[in-house]
Amino acid sequence: MSFDLKLQNGDLQISNTNDIAKVEGSDKLKQDIIKIISTPIGSNPLFPWYGSPINQSLIGTAFSSNFISNLASVQLKASLENLQNIQKEQAKGNQIVTPQEQIAAVQDVIIQRNTEDPRFFKIMLTVLSKAFRQVQTSLNIQI
Repeated sequence: MSFDLKLQNGDLQISNTNDIAKVEGSDKLKQDIIKIISTPIGSNPLFPWYGSPINQSLIGTAFSSNFISNLASVQLKASLENLQNIQKEQAKGNQIVTPQEQIAAVQDVIIQRNTEDPRFFKIMLTVLSKAFRQVQTSLNIQI
């Protein structure tokens, strides 16, 4: 089983045993989704293809909220497909990636722009893991 360090609001978490907490299974999948969405594409010089272009493409756009939501939806689906490919490569290598940690399909992407402050978006995603379980993730981001 693979794991990652558990993050909450960008900070490492401490476990009950005072070690750095780990995240596994469906919780790891949720964290992986949040990380790829909230990382601006190109911001990691070692992995310039990792992340989501949503932050860059929505800044300063004068389009309707509906158009922006549709554009962001397409971009997030592409980022999630990129995450799927990363997971496949990890599984081919020496890393054990469980079915609970892998995306089988993206079922739903809903993006709502805040009506009071258009810089904020609420993103709600539903993916199907390879363990045939729905994994729902929601986050608020500021663009």
